[in-house]
Amino acid sequence: MQVHPDNPEIPQPRGPLERYCAICFGILLLVFAWIVQTDDLVHCFEVSGLIFSFCGILKGFCHLSEEIVYQFRPRYRSSLMKALKACFNWKNVCVAVFLCFVSFKPEDCTRILAACACIMLFTGSQLSGPLAVEISAICENRKMNVAHGLAWSFYIGYLKLVLPRLKDSIQTFCDKKGNFVLKCKDTWKLHILMPLSCTIPDKLEEEDSNIEFLDNLPDIVIDRAGVRKRVYKHSLYAVYDDAKRPHHCVLECATPLLSLYEMSKESSAEFSTEDRLEQAKLFYRTLKDILDNSRDCRNSYRFIMYDDSEAAEDPHFLSKVILKHLQQQEKEEYSLSEGSEVQTDQHEAMSRDPTLMNSNDAPCSLMSQQYTQ
Repeated sequence: MQVHPDNPEIPQPRGPLERYCAICFGILLLVFAWIVQTDDLVHCFEVSGLIFSFCGILKGFCHLSEEIVYQFRPRYRSSLMKALKACFNWKNVCVAVFLCFVSFKPEDCTRILAACACIMLFTGSQLSGPLAVEISAICENRKMNVAHGLAWSFYIGYLKLVLPRLKDSIQTFCDKKGNFVLKCKDTWKLHILMPLSCTIPDKLEEEDSNIEFLDNLPDIVIDRAGVRKRVYKHSLYAVYDDAKRPHHCVLECATPLLSLYEMSKESSAEFSTEDRLEQAKLFYRTLKDILDNSRDCRNSYRFIMYDDSEAAEDPHFLSKVILKHLQQQEKEEYSLSEGSEVQTDQHEAMSRDPTLMNSNDAPCSLMSQQYTQ
């Protein structure tokens, strides 16, 4: 099973296994047909291909009727060529024409028409429509999911603007307040909460009493989309462990998840709880892929994704999740800094100027040495 390296709850992009299985099934069926053949196997194969490709052409005409009558002007700007490209697979048309000239026989006409009629009736009654997994795969491969749009919007409209300026904002805060809270610059990151349920509280301290709001960082002011001096804020929190020791971080929730939650509550959106969970996972995967390839945002964020389905049983569930990530982050930063110190010491040792060993003894030739028998 393909799982995300950061979290087993996050699905990886679908691979080619489905196509390989289809090819294997096709080969097996051909072998069985060859074993039990009662007719010319090659001709039967060609007729079956002709039926399949001809049904594809008929489906194209069905789609074209809708597009020409109701969608021709708004979708295709009255371009017949665009409508034809959208409704027909030209490779399929070429295969159908080729098989007609190569393998069609008059005695096959009844079989072809009956098979095509059956397929078209199944299609018209929606008995052979695309499966949910097929729709999901198409949407993922073509980046057509709700999660893809939300992730790109969150990055372009927010993270890409604020993350490159975040450390300067924290530095300004430390200069004014004194650097007694955020001591390690390696942890100056925006910690983004991502609950899979998409339920996001307006005040984190109301969700967990071990979380305390301390202060807002200095505003990040940017002229954006016609709005002069648009203000972006970040909040500093203290998260307490079981010993009531505070751990400080810049913390906020991923607001697009709230949009997914609200969509699932609107009947007109036709967005189920299962859809919401799937889109939340895809949102995390898509946003992580985007930020991993962003040089401007590198080392300025950390995702805290968690399954909060059992959060109601523990009043301090959220603070424990945050502390777990903070401790893991401290270990990672410590190991990186320790490794860099070792490399620095080795570099200094290699780059140090060589020293000469001086001696006060007078030089003597090798021939002048006395050996005792």
